[in-house]
Amino acid sequence: MLIFLGLALSLSACIPSVYDRPYPLSEISLPRDDAAHRAPIEWWYYTANIEAEGRAYGLELTFFKAYTPPRYKLLRFLPAFWLIENAYVAHFAITDIAANKFIKGERADFWGYRAGSSAQDLNVFVADWTVERAADGISHRIRAAQDGYVIDLLLTPQKPAALHGQPPGIQSMGPAGTSYYLSYTRMSVSGTLKTNCKLFGCETQGVTGQAWNDHQWGDFDLADLAGWDWFSLQLDNNTELMLYLLREPSGRYSEMTGTYINSSGKTTILAATDFVLSPSGKTWQSPETGAIYPMGWRIELPRYGLDLLLEPVLLNQEMDTRASTGIVYWEGAITVSGSRSGVGYVELTNYDLYP
Repeated sequence: MLIFLGLALSLSACIPSVYDRPYPLSEISLPRDDAAHRAPIEWWYYTANIEAEGRAYGLELTFFKAYTPPRYKLLRFLPAFWLIENAYVAHFAITDIAANKFIKGERADFWGYRAGSSAQDLNVFVADWTVERAADGISHRIRAAQDGYVIDLLLTPQKPAALHGQPPGIQSMGPAGTSYYLSYTRMSVSGTLKTNCKLFGCETQGVTGQAWNDHQWGDFDLADLAGWDWFSLQLDNNTELMLYLLREPSGRYSEMTGTYINSSGKTTILAATDFVLSPSGKTWQSPETGAIYPMGWRIELPRYGLDLLLEPVLLNQEMDTRASTGIVYWEGAITVSGSRSGVGYVELTNYDLYP
């Protein structure tokens, strides 16, 4: 979900230098708004819990785009977009639970990878990591490869897109500003996963599962935030839950909100008073970055009779992407138990800076 790119991406090139200010805010229209926007920050975020021949995996594939608005100047008077207009970054990770392995990679166009996006329909790529509209005109096709793992998957929405915030699709981000924010909260997964790829081929398996897609864009700035925690849950009764929490340096949450999606796709915006999030007390310290992360949570939603326990499927699901985005974050597949069972993903950012 929320990975802040900022302008410090050593940005590269090139689309026409017309800046689409996101204000006044307009209503989201789909499928048009699945495509790219000329907003300073934008991302397409895919997470999934999948199964291939009885073996469980988690996966993340994310595309980020930064666009330089006219207010940024070089030498105080030259428009920055004369030199730098667009930058693209992609992150990809596979959690191989049975093998106790977390495979991760990152790419950026300023490293020499070809990249781009379409303003007409869903189509974003960094080298051969891609997301595009599938031939059926509805599904999202994602493709990526890293360290002997290759995905080629169709993600088909099972519900209308959830529009977060008020008015629908306009999400407050506290002191950071305001963002457009929509999610396909339950997407069926089909396609192939290749593993153990060697010189003479790979082992190819059919895939099933559930995916989640976040698309967020706007003129906002997360630089003043210490970090954020994000939860996406897919429960066994065909409902979903998203929680969105912004942190101060002290660890206090400055903004707590979320969305509950019922079995028919109706969304209900959640205030901080609607839920209780309690860390279990377990932690994990990254040997790579030294960051200490909470590992396990309890979520209570009395209005919906939910009392949920969340556990990571693997402790080490950390993404150290300081080379591409300047961010260290934990992005992990989780299991849900308690009053309902299910699966989900959790994102925890900047715990290396603000333990």
